Amino acid sequence: EAMEWGVYPHQGNLMDTLLQRSALRHVANAHTPTMLMHGENDNDVPIAEAEQFYIALKDVGTEAVMVRYPREGHGIRESKHIVDSIDRSIKWYEKHFAKFKN
Repeated sequence: EAMEWGVYPHQGNLMDTLLQRSALRHVANAHTPTMLMHGENDNDVPIAEAEQFYIALKDVGTEAVMVRYPREGHGIRESKHIVDSIDRSIKWYEKHFAKFKN
């Protein structure tokens, strides 16, 4: 069943539920280092939402990095961006999981 703007055709308005579940609403509880990767042409989740979350994470003192991929939509498709996202992910995990070695 399709939902648009928090409204299911037969269930009424769910905006209150969506707002309660919003990551921005709970950002003060976010302590895990976070890397956001986002396509600049994402039509499903506007990049402005990722930017707001990134800024909010920084504002509460959570380590955060945001990577923007030009020409990408909701998913990374260009080969060089795929390689870049994998490389960044590996480095991110190596950095943050190094304390768990041995």
